[in-house]
Amino acid sequence: MKKMLYSLFASPDRLLQVMSHSEIQDSIEDGDRIVVDADGNTSVNIHCQQVQDDFKRHVAALKRA
Repeated sequence: MKKMLYSLFASPDRLLQVMSHSEIQDSIEDGDRIVVDADGNTSVNIHCQQVQDDFKRHVAALKRA
């Protein structure tokens, strides 16, 4: 995760690169947490285990509040 964030801030133009549908699918299958499409729309990869764990943690925190 740190490596991904570092690469984004080190090269912000890389974040804006156009991704084809197959590249987006590959990112999802690789387990990337966030996917940016050609229009700049961001999506959260709900199939990523880390995202699911974060969601469970947030729900548990809300139940305790």
